Amino acid sequence: MFMKHFFFFVLDVVNTINKLLKKCTLRLTPDKLYFILPDQVSNGGVSMWCELKQANFFDEYQMDGVSSEHNEIYMEIIAENIVRALKSAHNAKSMKIKLTKKQTPCLTVEIELPSINSSSRLVTHDIPVSVIPRRLWDEYQEPTMPEFHVSICMPPLKTLKNIAERMKNLSTYLTLSANQEGDMVMKVETELVTVATRFSKLI
Repeated sequence: MFMKHFFFFVLDVVNTINKLLKKCTLRLTPDKLYFILPDQVSNGGVSMWCELKQANFFDEYQMDGVSSEHNEIYMEIIAENIVRALKSAHNAKSMKIKLTKKQTPCLTVEIELPSINSSSRLVTHDIPVSVIPRRLWDEYQEPTMPEFHVSICMPPLKTLKNIAERMKNLSTYLTLSANQEGDMVMKVETELVTVATRFSKLI
């Protein structure tokens, strides 16, 4: 059962995925959920690895994988369908998510909505998924990250988005730089103007 106070966080995660790529992979383990965009960099795309502890999002959680040795489930899903289901749960009293077998495998989202009288309304979304066979799981492992030289705490993403949207009117390219002192600069440069926004104490 989904914990309501984390609803908006998950919706933001899935919304971000939906803007990056139409389909994503959802990986379920006893302890965690993963949203994965497979490595598309070689084709000019993006890749993503999002890891969520299930205990932070569910007050009840049960899963059985393909075997005791490989206790996981991988499925491909259209991100927009998850977004649509979560948006309908905005004022929900509770929400249950389970993997079901209808005409095709589905991620079934059951949403209990409040009603004017004492009874509740139940809304169900059956989201078609493609279950990924065990032989392909190696294609969805956590990517190897290179050693990094600078580590900072990012400013609020909403602030960065607003700045980037204004700067894109000046130039096609934006330069982002940071240092170990916790300073970060967003800058655009053209023949006519240079505009920079600086952040400090991002440690």
